[in-house]
Amino acid sequence: MSHRLHGINYRVFTTLLLIGLPVLVVASFLVLEDGRAKLRDAFGLKLSQRAEQSASAIDAYVYRRIVDVSMLARVPDVRAEAERANLRPVLPGQAADMDRAFAAVDVKRPAVAAILGTPASKYFADITRQDPIYREILLTDRAGRLISASNITSDYDQSDEDWWKRVMADPTRGEATLSDVRWDDSARIYAMEIAVPVAGPDERPAGVLKVVADIREMLASVAGMDIGIDGEAMLVRRNGTIVFSRQAAQPSARFFGADRLKERLDAAESSGPSRLFYTADSADGAPQIIGVATSQLSSTYPHLPWVVVAWQPAAELLAPVQSNGVFADLPPATIQAVRNKGWRFYAFVGDTGVRFMCAWDTTPEAVDAFAADIAAAL
Repeated sequence: MSHRLHGINYRVFTTLLLIGLPVLVVASFLVLEDGRAKLRDAFGLKLSQRAEQSASAIDAYVYRRIVDVSMLARVPDVRAEAERANLRPVLPGQAADMDRAFAAVDVKRPAVAAILGTPASKYFADITRQDPIYREILLTDRAGRLISASNITSDYDQSDEDWWKRVMADPTRGEATLSDVRWDDSARIYAMEIAVPVAGPDERPAGVLKVVADIREMLASVAGMDIGIDGEAMLVRRNGTIVFSRQAAQPSARFFGADRLKERLDAAESSGPSRLFYTADSADGAPQIIGVATSQLSSTYPHLPWVVVAWQPAAELLAPVQSNGVFADLPPATIQAVRNKGWRFYAFVGDTGVRFMCAWDTTPEAVDAFAADIAAAL
């Protein structure tokens, strides 16, 4: 009995290939694109989490400083100094005359020397010597006249200053206030002014205490953020102007993602709290994944609409998806942690540039699990 081997129908086979291969390629591409999107989302969520941590640290630091300055304003000698000054009459022309003396830095003038020689002034000077965070401390009476200071200031009459007006806007109780961050070019520091009322015997404001504080410690949460080899972080305002950048920035510079930032913040306000991230192109046209977190200070101080932004180049997902592979740049600890969970891949560019290859039958569920393990290890 003879057996006949069936020959291959090459026409049918070719037809199947022509139909099946494009479907397989498209399906593989879609699976990989989905995986890449989930990996991008994982990076975005991690960046927004880092931004949230930084924003929380900034809020805690500022509120702690306000409490510290408020406690300083409760020191008996400080309160007594303000009360004594309020007993002195306000003389016509005195403020203008004293302003000229302070502008000339005439410390030998008896009236100027008397202000710098009060017990409160000596106390303030001791504080600024012992604690470099405090760069300047000054005290005014209820009329805005300077009555004590840690060091010579540029003017005597403080009643025309914005910080003084904000504190004394409610003369029945006063209100603590603070300035935006400013760069002090002479001292080469970032500084902030914190002003609080000094309570009299009846708890009504008897004067105002102002501190100029070095806030490098506050900004360390931004400057020290660990967000990858090419990652960056900034403290910006809601309109995109820069409060602090880890890199040198011009005073008029704006965050490159400012327009989309405002859109996303407005959308987040209407949709409720959630971790916020988005993509935008930097000045050189490179796509960036940006995580965002808002400071809570603006709820108390509307003139401080601060936002922490942290970003990484999308290119740290080292190459676009063009086949069944994804390239990513990951920290060594993350690579090891993911491998410890049983995933197998190898370094492709240096020690941190890895390539993730998928088989033709890789399922979306496997891609989701892999992306989740990477996110957990970041």
